[in-house]
Amino acid sequence: MRDRLIVACALACLLMNGCCDDCSEAPEKARDSRTQPSAEAVVKEVPDVKHTLELTGSGLTKPVTFTYEQLAAMEMTKLDKLLMLKTHEDDETTCWRGVPLDKLLATAGIKSGPMRVTLEATDGYSKQATLEELKSAIVALQDGDGGWLSQSGNKCPLRLVTPEMPGDYWIMYLSKVTVEPTPGANTQP
Repeated sequence: MRDRLIVACALACLLMNGCCDDCSEAPEKARDSRTQPSAEAVVKEVPDVKHTLELTGSGLTKPVTFTYEQLAAMEMTKLDKLLMLKTHEDDETTCWRGVPLDKLLATAGIKSGPMRVTLEATDGYSKQATLEELKSAIVALQDGDGGWLSQSGNKCPLRLVTPEMPGDYWIMYLSKVTVEPTPGANTQP
């Protein structure tokens, strides 16, 4: 049954896209598609990870802590072909899937006014940024192919990915996000 479905999908692709430029390649491509499903087609089970992400601080109306399982169940955004600007190594183009940070912060109720955000890893490494600087950040759980970061070489369950910021803000093992009013700023719920 599975083979018939794959063949039907392959035929539909040929009808929609036309034949390849070199028709002698078509049979080889068809064999590959039948025996190796794409990463997109594979549904991967959520790994059992004991990690949480705490959103806290006086800039939030209702601080919250998310489990890894809760984050994995949320709708994810895919960021493709991001240039990660590294301080001590060559820059790298990467792809990620994760939950938008602004969506998580909205769940915790951000007060109005200028805020500073402290992003902290489990080992205590931290960086500060503004909400504006983090507007396109995601809390990544997967690489661009849908592989769980917790099952990658470094076993990192969560990573902050900040497209507009240098690599030292792409915090691995993200565990805490603290939102505080910028000193001297008025805030309203």
